[in-house]
Amino acid sequence: MTSNGLCMGVLLGAGLLAASGARSATEWQSHAAIREAAEAAARQALPGPAGVVADSPDPRLRLANCTQPLVASVPANRVRSARFTAEVRCEGRQPWRLYLPVRVTSTRPVVVASRALARDTVLAPGDVRLAESAPGSLPAGALHDPSLAVGRRLLRPADEGQALPVSLLTAPTLVRRGQEVSVEAQAGGLQVRMAGVAQGDGALGDIIEVENGASGRIVQAVVRSAKSVEVLLR
Repeated sequence: MTSNGLCMGVLLGAGLLAASGARSATEWQSHAAIREAAEAAARQALPGPAGVVADSPDPRLRLANCTQPLVASVPANRVRSARFTAEVRCEGRQPWRLYLPVRVTSTRPVVVASRALARDTVLAPGDVRLAESAPGSLPAGALHDPSLAVGRRLLRPADEGQALPVSLLTAPTLVRRGQEVSVEAQAGGLQVRMAGVAQGDGALGDIIEVENGASGRIVQAVVRSAKSVEVLLR
């Protein structure tokens, strides 16, 4: 169905179409206002800043001027392509509703892999770059600042030019199983340090088990750096 046919076919309510000249121009809803409402809803529904353009309603279409602000919406599951539909409706004294096709014209640059990257790669500045994403293809959780990806670890391999959303990244492993670490504990103003051996891998902030090098006791500790963990005393 053409966009004109779509607009004409979904009108609801009374007084939506009338012969030209039956009312003064001020009694008809502005087509520009309808487009603006559709475009605003589309921009809000997209996961990142983007340029959007809504089709113009059929020039023969005459809608009663809404006595309330126009309401527009886009179903969340409809914004994964470069073209989708926005609903614009009037909830005033003479309600009406129509749908306008909207197309995505541009999107914000996203962080992508600058080369093929293996799983578990800890990203360095040279591993990522910004690239324009195709209209409507912006992945969920896309990053727009390369510094937010640097230092993170890849959960899966990535091809050159592939977008690197937050779901593909995790904190890098700082402590490895079997690694010697400094075990620290604080109680009041007293601080104690001892040698220990990590019993598992851990990223910053992870809780891992550590064997006390002196007593052989296993304790739980929080990873604080690549060389130290902290036992949280209760």
